[in-house]
Amino acid sequence: MALALAPTAPPASATRLAAPQEAAPASATGLAIPREAAPAPSPADRFQAGNHLYQAGDHEGALDAYLGLYEDGFESGELHYNIGNAYFRLEELGRAILFYERARVALPRDESVRTNLELARSLTADQITPLPGFWVPRVVGWSVQLVPRGWLIASLALAYLGLASILLYRLLSAGPPHWTRHAAVAAAALTLIVGTNLLIREFGLGRAERGVILQTEAAVQSGPSEDPSLQLFTIHEGTVVRIDRRSSGWLEIVLEDGKVGWIRAGDLETI
Repeated sequence: MALALAPTAPPASATRLAAPQEAAPASATGLAIPREAAPAPSPADRFQAGNHLYQAGDHEGALDAYLGLYEDGFESGELHYNIGNAYFRLEELGRAILFYERARVALPRDESVRTNLELARSLTADQITPLPGFWVPRVVGWSVQLVPRGWLIASLALAYLGLASILLYRLLSAGPPHWTRHAAVAAAALTLIVGTNLLIREFGLGRAERGVILQTEAAVQSGPSEDPSLQLFTIHEGTVVRIDRRSSGWLEIVLEDGKVGWIRAGDLETI
């Protein structure tokens, strides 16, 4: 379930520890007088408690608080980001990158998430140079990040309405085709292609499955087998890979530089 939370910056004040609970008073008969059970803290209170622990330098305690929420089914970009911060402080680089990547899915325009993710990935053992992509998708992806999500949805809705109007006009118009009609149809087709691409990118439709290596070192094989003679190379904790296929406890992965191979499914966790 989603957890709506306030901004993630931990409070500046130090954590104040609760005083030890006193024993329940005894009645005249020597029996303890029962106390009413204290109400369970809300998810937001638990989140803020984790923030206080983090600010006080208790990163293990903060991580326990955040993971308690996560394991109870609560999720948000802010929670993922704070879990990533706690893991980073505890020098668990693979899991820090895993949760930063999850935070980036939920908060694609958040500068803090992007900065911390780049920092964590710069510390991994595998410094992989991504293959250069075609310039058009890169430009489109960059432009999507500049447009607020609400504006993007509204503009795409208007574009598709215009597309429907143009196509309807083209189908119903009489007389020989004119160059303006051909241009209108071409523009409509371009709107359909680009608009669909934007929708796919914005909402993650058809997004490739990715994972983060959590083992200190993982052997990459040429096939789904433990045979040492099939080992191609090794990759290390924190490396982000694309998952293409699964086969009996093995995953076929693709690195950002285009290398392909198979690893054991337990060597990574999906984003």
